[in-house]
Amino acid sequence: MTIIVSVSQFRQHIADYIEKAKKGHTVILKDEKKGQQIVQLEVKKKFSPDAFGKALKAASGIFAARNHPEWRTKKDVINWVQRGRKAADRSF
Repeated sequence: MTIIVSVSQFRQHIADYIEKAKKGHTVILKDEKKGQQIVQLEVKKKFSPDAFGKALKAASGIFAARNHPEWRTKKDVINWVQRGRKAADRSF
């Protein structure tokens, strides 16, 4: 959940808003006079090697030669990239 709060309101209840951010809410401080968002508080997500490994395993094999025969060899990949660049009329 996103909570938008004025700076003065945040100052009055700073501990409450920090606790809400720790629980996963996004707290946005807004300058009421300028109508601009000036600060956003979010919990810092911790790196999880297990979650990373699962995501990597789930994504592995998606881009493989069997799924993309135009990428079978290095030369095929180079030709594929060059054709794409020519079709897009770009040069690098």
